[in-house]
Amino acid sequence: MIQHRLFIGSSAEQIPLLNNVAALIGDVAHCIKWTKAFASNKSALDSLMKQTRLADYAILIATKDDLAEKRTDIVMKPRDNVILEFGLFVGFTGLNKCFLLVEKGTDLPSDLHGINLAEFTLEKGKHNSLEIVVEGIKDEIAKSQKVSELGLLPSTALAIGYFNGFIRKVCEEVEKNHSIIVDGKNVRVKSFKITIVIPKNLDDSGVDDFAVAYNKSNSLLKATTYVDAEVGNRRGYPFHFKVDPPEQDSKHPLEIHVSDIPNTLNTIGECLKLYLPSGEIGSNKDLEHLESRELNNFTKVLSYLIKKNNLTKRNVSIEVDVEV
Repeated sequence: MIQHRLFIGSSAEQIPLLNNVAALIGDVAHCIKWTKAFASNKSALDSLMKQTRLADYAILIATKDDLAEKRTDIVMKPRDNVILEFGLFVGFTGLNKCFLLVEKGTDLPSDLHGINLAEFTLEKGKHNSLEIVVEGIKDEIAKSQKVSELGLLPSTALAIGYFNGFIRKVCEEVEKNHSIIVDGKNVRVKSFKITIVIPKNLDDSGVDDFAVAYNKSNSLLKATTYVDAEVGNRRGYPFHFKVDPPEQDSKHPLEIHVSDIPNTLNTIGECLKLYLPSGEIGSNKDLEHLESRELNNFTKVLSYLIKKNNLTKRNVSIEVDVEV
């Protein structure tokens, strides 16, 4: 499954603290430190904007780095770039996935007043020691990984459309008619199960080549839902299936097992090419990460919808990370 990415930013003076935070985060996410995030021949802003697209989470460390005069007071404030980066990552990842780790006593912009921020002290044994505060952030990250959400990329909308436009329709039609069409003939159905197959990754054809290979290797037959001629032009819903158990007599109602590879996943691949264009030939780790993230979110949304519907929750399951 996907390994989530977490961007960590700080001032140059606080690199030892940044390394400490990355070590405390552990394996809850793969840490991308700002010291490794800036590409050659690119501006710092270009590199940051790319990281905002790739990051699932972000931690920006605001520490007492600069003396500043604030009206009649002298205050200790974080570097301006740390606050700028916090704003950038909040805009892309959202408030629930971007954390401002603030050293106690650091003066912050007034827009951040009243927000419950992750304030820490380097004193050991305190209730807000760095170790305890980072542990709280880890808990928030772990909780958020269990839910899906609307985002800039298409997986949520695609999952909703696929469920309502195909999976739910197939279940309703087979349940109502207890019949499917195979080679133009009406075949009675006793019971059915549907497995939605999610490939481990996409290729240049999306899922089309994968679907051909999967259907062939599993000896699946073509069928469609039953359509009564008296209804008119209502279309059937095509799918692939096998008889399970295989020794059933076709003269009697069959138990069938439907396998479907959502061809709507092709849209994810096309969108990602526009979202993160690349002129490179060969493996692109950034594109692969976004692809995994979208497949993972598609699966989570689909699983939620299946469990909400009384008909689909009895008959539909999902198999992920499938290879052929």
